[in-house]
Amino acid sequence: MNAKTDSIIGPKGKTVSEAAKGRARRSEEYREARDEYADIRKLRERNWIAGHIRERRYELDLTQQEVAERAGTSHSFVSKLEGGEHIPTIPVLRRILAVLDEELLIGIERQVPDEEPEREVAPVPELVSG
Repeated sequence: MNAKTDSIIGPKGKTVSEAAKGRARRSEEYREARDEYADIRKLRERNWIAGHIRERRYELDLTQQEVAERAGTSHSFVSKLEGGEHIPTIPVLRRILAVLDEELLIGIERQVPDEEPEREVAPVPELVSG
């Protein structure tokens, strides 16, 4: 929580922090989710891709093993990826994101002096083998 949200009083007369502590006392599931999202926030600071994949997998209630099997890779690879230890190749990342109902996009940003950056975003093209 932060000072801004903690000063907000909810409809039951409690601050955000007080309400969260009450939910945590009553629910193991809430505590686990709160702790998981705290870990994901820390991971995103180190490795945005790893944090995103872990969060999406958590939202879909999939195990690392299920993601690995559906993406055609190993459980250890997904574990290392989510731990921030690996950066996957584009084809593997596409397969993992497809399992998570997402599509990989590539972005290009051009810096123009004294103007807003120019950005283009597009789906990753299929790789054609020669």
